[in-house]
Amino acid sequence: MRISRYAVLSGADGSGKTTTIKTLAPYLSLYGFTCVHWFRGSHLFSSSLSRFLHGFSSFRGSCNPYYKICVPRRLRSVWIFLEFASLLPHVLARLILRRLCRFLLCDRGFLDFIVWIIVTLGYPAFLDTIYGRFLLRLASREGPIYLYADLEVLARRADVPCSFIAKELAVYSILAKYITRCRINTGIQGPREVLKGVLKCLEAANR
Repeated sequence: MRISRYAVLSGADGSGKTTTIKTLAPYLSLYGFTCVHWFRGSHLFSSSLSRFLHGFSSFRGSCNPYYKICVPRRLRSVWIFLEFASLLPHVLARLILRRLCRFLLCDRGFLDFIVWIIVTLGYPAFLDTIYGRFLLRLASREGPIYLYADLEVLARRADVPCSFIAKELAVYSILAKYITRCRINTGIQGPREVLKGVLKCLEAANR
């Protein structure tokens, strides 16, 4: 099958990334061993620390709806380092899986991590930092497939506040114009049409 062996699906919460991968993985398995890897922003150290910090009133807030914390501005640099360090084992895992699997499907990528940092920290200037510029280059090389929908559709699907999704969508809509491989509106297409769109995108990437 002449399609790209590596696919990263990016998009806001509720955009259909996981649903699409669950449909795509069995299909690709007919042509070879297929692996799926998932990540979001907070993992390992940062995830454990987030759970711990939620116990302190000074950190409680809605900036990060998964852990219900807000990181103070003075701690941004330290937190970005922790988030980045927590991401590295997952990056290594993907490098290994690319060698072991015929196809590797990734639920979220570097673009999603960038959006996560900007939105949860309220820090658009992250793109001007060393970490931000480095991750932006990696995201461009990764060439993610961007899944999106209108805010109303995303709000119905996701389990996070609409205000958080709106912020995500605003950042995605800007960055996706420059670094995504292709864009698919999952709000107006059914799973079958979305699957066809993803496969068409992967075929184009392999030319």
